[in-house]
Amino acid sequence: MTEAPPVYSDAARRCSDLVNAAVGEGYRGWWIAVRLSDGGSDGVLYASREAAIAHQLHESQCAYVLVPWDQMTPREAEAYLGFHRKAYDAGFRVTSPDDPEPVMPTRLEDLP
Repeated sequence: MTEAPPVYSDAARRCSDLVNAAVGEGYRGWWIAVRLSDGGSDGVLYASREAAIAHQLHESQCAYVLVPWDQMTPREAEAYLGFHRKAYDAGFRVTSPDDPEPVMPTRLEDLP
């Protein structure tokens, strides 16, 4: 019996398609804001992660993808979106390697 191929969400496939189109058009090193809800985008490529974040209504509604040198598979997109969803749900902010320090969530109980 043959094993069924893996099934990926529509959001992962859409994200993968967006990233791969940007790779094909030569936008390596640019940023895409990918909506966590459906894998779509605002259709804009940004020169920096900060610019991509600044143009969204809410930072935590998107994952910010640096357009790679190679294609992004639906499997990679599924993992990338899933990581960002879990991080935001847990109260974390996903930071850039250029950020001076990570932003840790603060519980109300910890405030003076």
